[in-house]
Amino acid sequence: MGTHAKAKILSQDQLTPYYLRYRERLCADQPTLDERLLDGKMVVRERFSDLAAEYDAIFFDAYGVLNMGELPIAGAAAALTRQRLEGRPFRIVSNNASQSPQTLMSRYRSTGFDVTSADFVTSGMAALFYLEWSPLRGHPYLLVGTADSRAVYAPHPERLMVNHHDSPWPLAAADYILFCSDRDYHGTNQQTQTLELLSAKRVPLLLANPDLVAPKEDGRPDPVAGYTAALLEDQFSIDIHGIGKPFPPIFRLAMAQLPGIPPERILMVGDTLDTDILGGAAMGFATCLTLSGIYGHNLSEITRLADTRGIRPDYIVANICE
Repeated sequence: MGTHAKAKILSQDQLTPYYLRYRERLCADQPTLDERLLDGKMVVRERFSDLAAEYDAIFFDAYGVLNMGELPIAGAAAALTRQRLEGRPFRIVSNNASQSPQTLMSRYRSTGFDVTSADFVTSGMAALFYLEWSPLRGHPYLLVGTADSRAVYAPHPERLMVNHHDSPWPLAAADYILFCSDRDYHGTNQQTQTLELLSAKRVPLLLANPDLVAPKEDGRPDPVAGYTAALLEDQFSIDIHGIGKPFPPIFRLAMAQLPGIPPERILMVGDTLDTDILGGAAMGFATCLTLSGIYGHNLSEITRLADTRGIRPDYIVANICE
């Protein structure tokens, strides 16, 4: 039982079987969702600001919409400021369980965004919220994540986290895996412990970050936590419980922060069909795909992927900057 290097993504088609699992799971819970996903008109809008004005609140994805890797997308900071000046509430709804909202605020402010920690709804926050009401509450667990994951998103780490340095539990006592991030996973003790635990018993995996890939600065897809979890699902036939986009917990948390706004008056803006658009449609939001991220500006490729994956957004924009 050895460890494995991080996978490489050669094309979007490599991801399709894994993304289709997300679609199938959500459609199984909502019989009418399949029709809703196929009914998106994919209307190309020239100016995002005009589209945003038609809605009462905006949920923005982060990677691919506001930034590419560590680099901000030109004009994105001004777009958020415009929403605030127009009195339109927004949230940055991010599948990030490796950094705290305070860390994210500092990072974005350093690149010109006028944001506060309250503007962020992260999948790490959603995981904590989910566990408060889960039958797994109070059970020992194995954490896969970063130092920030442990400090901010891990419930009672000294008491319940089996891989905490002061843990009272042996590894085999873990009743689930809280999978926040694979940033510190490949080739490390986290990977060794995960494989050892799953080889001994098939515990469920709570997936805070279902993203399969994230766009690098050069636009190339970099595999992240969702892809690593999908490979574990293939290897061990474990149950995956999605927390971040496209699954409901993160959206429910974001909506709770904007009470009184019905789902149809919220616009979900993202750069991926299979997390942002799929998840937004499942919640009843209007959906807008931006071409500033993982797919680039190839509209014909977007049409092909939309047909392949059976997910059609309501709107398409080049970016959020105009």
